[in-house]
Amino acid sequence: MEFALTVNGLALSVRSPDPALVTPVREALNASYREHAPFLEWAVEHTSEERALSSMLRARDDFASESGERRLFIVTEDGRAIVGCIGLVPRRRKRYVVGYWASSAFAGKGYMREVLQQLVRRLPEFTFYLTTSSANTRSQRLAEATGFALIRVHPQVRQTPLHGVQDTWVYRFGGKRQAKKSPRESAGEP
Repeated sequence: MEFALTVNGLALSVRSPDPALVTPVREALNASYREHAPFLEWAVEHTSEERALSSMLRARDDFASESGERRLFIVTEDGRAIVGCIGLVPRRRKRYVVGYWASSAFAGKGYMREVLQQLVRRLPEFTFYLTTSSANTRSQRLAEATGFALIRVHPQVRQTPLHGVQDTWVYRFGGKRQAKKSPRESAGEP
């Protein structure tokens, strides 16, 4: 799953978890806390070196396991800065659930879109799902710009102090186009 690419003149590599990335990952997370906190429940105001290392080692173990998340770090060519991270959580029947975060320093410049597009296109036999909050317009724009299609809205299933009650939007890339109804929808609930 590792690969290199150039986006808008910036040479990047997409890499599996590596303890050598701990410092730039920690720096990116700390610098991006304000943007991450409203939508990522795991975001903390200050990520310590120890916490970052523990997370990286766990990510490396998960990556090597059959059922673990495959976290891919988007790194500048010199290895000094993290553009973001894309996680692929395997599900049955050749499916992945996509999660990601972007470093604030690189957000809105097309890097995540291009990497995510290339990643899903390199795995054409898989279907990918991505969920986002109805309040997270940046995530919605990324999903749509990457070619994901909105397939379902789960009304009022999230709540945060900043955004109140929100819907969860479910997107899909690849696979069949018609979504299977959720148990609630099948029972006639909205």
